[in-house]
Amino acid sequence: MKVLVFGSFNIDKVYLLERLPERGESLYCKTYEVHVGGKGLNQALAFKKAGADVFAAGKVGAEDGAYLTDYLKAGGVDISAVYATGAHTGHTIIEVDPDGQNQMILFGGANRELTPEECDRILEKHSDADLILTQYETSCVEYMLEKAHAIGMRTALNPSPYVPAVKNLPYGCVDILILNESEGQNITGEADPAAVVRALKKLGAGTVILTLGADGAVYFDGENETRVPAFHVRAADTTGAGDTFTGYCLCALLDGKSPAEALRLGAGAAAIEVTRPGAAETIPDLDEVLRFLEER
Repeated sequence: MKVLVFGSFNIDKVYLLERLPERGESLYCKTYEVHVGGKGLNQALAFKKAGADVFAAGKVGAEDGAYLTDYLKAGGVDISAVYATGAHTGHTIIEVDPDGQNQMILFGGANRELTPEECDRILEKHSDADLILTQYETSCVEYMLEKAHAIGMRTALNPSPYVPAVKNLPYGCVDILILNESEGQNITGEADPAAVVRALKKLGAGTVILTLGADGAVYFDGENETRVPAFHVRAADTTGAGDTFTGYCLCALLDGKSPAEALRLGAGAAAIEVTRPGAAETIPDLDEVLRFLEER
């Protein structure tokens, strides 16, 4: 199984606080850590740990990006389509409270410098991938989806983080749309999960996978709906939970697992990931996820 992950590669700067600050407020942090991150990097590693052959595509800074590409390479991810540029590597400032809730500031940096010409080169080299997955932390997302769809590649989109421009993405080019409840509500203007899914289907999306936090997740392919509950664990840091779910769930679907099995595998992987501080470094291995599910 070959997966092409076209996405962002960020340096995560994580600050642990007694609580998240109010507007205009200054707080001292308890600890400060630096981690590898970015939705593209996180999802590529989750896919790899779930069992796929993963090829990462994106852009990092020539001076500070080796920290990320070395980590991907060490994790078994092919980085031949990760280009270097003179810009700074993207980074994220993450504020985390004792309950694991967070808020973030994103600096796009090199992620925002991807060009259509580079996308064409990536697709020419990796058109044989079983799936291309992208998010909305880079430039050229619309172009990549339209081009990949036009040449017959199976596409998956995680329209995150939400900004108003996400509403205008070419959803008719998306075979699998995977997103959280908040993103679905912002895109469609609907509040009820069932209404959100119906609205996303009307936009042209193929299969819709909607995560609902503590209420689990729902899969809808236009004919069949599948729901699974969430696993309740004590969270240390929710950063990367959605990316972990995305990689594991999509990998299971590509491997022929049923929607229920795929959702449960993704939910189990995400439940383990949130119990540890950090994002990419805390994505569990497949054996650990399978043991977790057996115990429940």
